[in-house]
Amino acid sequence: MNEIGTNIKTLRREKRMSQEQLAQALHVTRQTVSAWERGVALPGLDTLKEIALALEAEPERLLYGGRGERKVRYRPASDWPVVLGLLALFYVMVFWVIPLFMSFVVGTLSDTAILLGGQLFLTLVIGVVYCLLRDEIRNRDFYASQRDAPPDGEE
Repeated sequence: MNEIGTNIKTLRREKRMSQEQLAQALHVTRQTVSAWERGVALPGLDTLKEIALALEAEPERLLYGGRGERKVRYRPASDWPVVLGLLALFYVMVFWVIPLFMSFVVGTLSDTAILLGGQLFLTLVIGVVYCLLRDEIRNRDFYASQRDAPPDGEE
């Protein structure tokens, strides 16, 4: 038997339904339900949704079995990036933005102001690239752990 067929049979028996009762609820023949359960045929995606509704179960439970615990769980975000970002923002404001602004207000655009502006731009580019790479690495690690982890209850 295939896994989906086994899951349909298990859920149907838990609901104390016969193949005939499930077939009537889905507007198919009893032989179709039997073929699904034996693994001879597979229901379509729309039919899987209807089966889940008829058996009062999540569609994930039809696909994965168990109690449908194969849900994505997200890790909470850390506050450290925010704290470090605020510290970096303070540093940039005090040592770069304010001096640049003051040089424009006074009206003298010196080589120092141009150098500070270039450093500010470079810092912003490095910060954006760092954040993008960090997010990509976190996403890769998270989804790899989800793919490799067994469903809950099967450890």
